[in-house]
Amino acid sequence: MTVTPDRTSPAPVTKREIFGWCMYDVADSAFTTIIVTVLYAPYYSKVVVRDPQQADFLWGLAASVSEFFVALLAPILGAIADFSGSRKKFLGLCSTTIVLFTASLWFVGPGMTYWGFWLYVVANIGFAGGGVFIDSFLPGISNESNAGQISGRKWAMGYLSGLVCLAICYPFAANNIVDNASAEQVSTARLIPVIVAVYYALAVIPTFVWLRERSIPQALPPGETYLTVGFRQLSHTFRNIRQYRELFKLLIAFLVYNDGVVTVIYFAALYATTTIGFTAGDLTIMFIALNLVAAGGAFGFGWVADRIGQKKTIYISLMFWIAAVTTAYFSYTKASFYVVAVLAGLGLGSCQSVTRSLLALFTPKENAAEFFGFLGIAGKALAFLGPIIFGTISKQTGSQRPAILAVGAFFIIGMILLSFVNEERGKAAAQVPLRASN
Repeated sequence: MTVTPDRTSPAPVTKREIFGWCMYDVADSAFTTIIVTVLYAPYYSKVVVRDPQQADFLWGLAASVSEFFVALLAPILGAIADFSGSRKKFLGLCSTTIVLFTASLWFVGPGMTYWGFWLYVVANIGFAGGGVFIDSFLPGISNESNAGQISGRKWAMGYLSGLVCLAICYPFAANNIVDNASAEQVSTARLIPVIVAVYYALAVIPTFVWLRERSIPQALPPGETYLTVGFRQLSHTFRNIRQYRELFKLLIAFLVYNDGVVTVIYFAALYATTTIGFTAGDLTIMFIALNLVAAGGAFGFGWVADRIGQKKTIYISLMFWIAAVTTAYFSYTKASFYVVAVLAGLGLGSCQSVTRSLLALFTPKENAAEFFGFLGIAGKALAFLGPIIFGTISKQTGSQRPAILAVGAFFIIGMILLSFVNEERGKAAAQVPLRASN
């Protein structure tokens, strides 16, 4: 299968290039599954901090700090990457950051609260920044008939990869991430971030071997630097924002509902262990179910989106999220919380994947990294709010139940904002290049 290449390159898009693009999710899903969600979060809470409410607050704060830095830098770095034809170089920088700082979490032991906090923050900056640059390749390797399927394939491969990495790491976590863990248990559990770093480094190789750099470098004007050109391009985009009105409406809606998604991801394992009483074994079963459902959801809803439209498909995914947080609030048994995992998996597998495919169809290919930088802003600008709200409510009430229910407001408001997006006008606007700078 080949697809029509973008306007900046005569080279056809091959199956191998699409596979290389998808492999980035195979790599970074190991980070988000093991470090962000399943194993390092409980390790930080039970072994490092040893105070569940304080750990909730610090974990939320760490997410907020890292997301803030990415939101601040992503658009300007995206504009520079487009102009200089260096998206892969920026992607490589993010990948290197993930590998080095994830491996450095090996040094974090009991009581090393702030070392664990800051090393994780930097690793998460690399993770979030890498997501911006890898997504910016999607407009150049897809078209309106297959964007949903290609995006869904990438996310499905990522969820399955998360399970593979979890299977590798689980022997090092079972019975080791517990309150008052022994020195031997801590020593074993500390190997988990090193395993994730190695897994990531190996899995990301096909991305850098097969994914083409499809942006064409431009010569710097006299007296300019890439930094000044980046700011000038960003300013020019904002002056012509009316040209891509539907795209920015979509970003505003995503800004809100994605905050709910991010918050659930950050606190899923903590909620399951603290409120429901899950053990490490229970967590493993839950995340196996969640990832399998999410993989099926991403692949299946990508196909659905290419047929009924991305906007309608996003509505469906947000309904699953609302059902998930509501069910979580009323869950008192492990069995009922597995239902939450299935509902969340369906929402997770479709929501972010389909949103990115719709943004790709709204984006002019020549400005892909810059515009996906705006997605970085939308994904991060309010991403501090959900975790802070969850952590604060949990700390003030002494219960995570009202905190998880409050997350539902992000999905409801996001659906309302999405209703103002005109899908056909957004796709038509993407076919017209950004007006030339004066």
